[in-house]
Amino acid sequence: MKDRTMVDMILKELLERKTEDIVCYYVAPESSVSDYIIIGTATSMPHVNAISEYIIDNMKAKQIRPFAIEGKGDSRWVCLDFGEVMVHLMCKQERDYYNLEAIWGACEKVEIPQ
Repeated sequence: MKDRTMVDMILKELLERKTEDIVCYYVAPESSVSDYIIIGTATSMPHVNAISEYIIDNMKAKQIRPFAIEGKGDSRWVCLDFGEVMVHLMCKQERDYYNLEAIWGACEKVEIPQ
């Protein structure tokens, strides 16, 4: 498994912002796009945006900028692409509907620190 420094930073920030049902998968053996996929549930659209802004601001403070951001603003699903780490923040309804765990669930699951 590759270095988890960025993953651990993002997981810590998700926990600080009360993100629910966080899962993280090591997908490098199956994906050429990213090494890790993190999925988290927010309680509302403003919560999705607050979490994503918090992560972006904290990562920028560490000189780490996302390559791409999708869904920011009026969205119930935001995707933050940090290259080796892809973060999906969704409201429960979107998470249930799109079921990303069905795609990545066979990959190695990363333990979430508490």
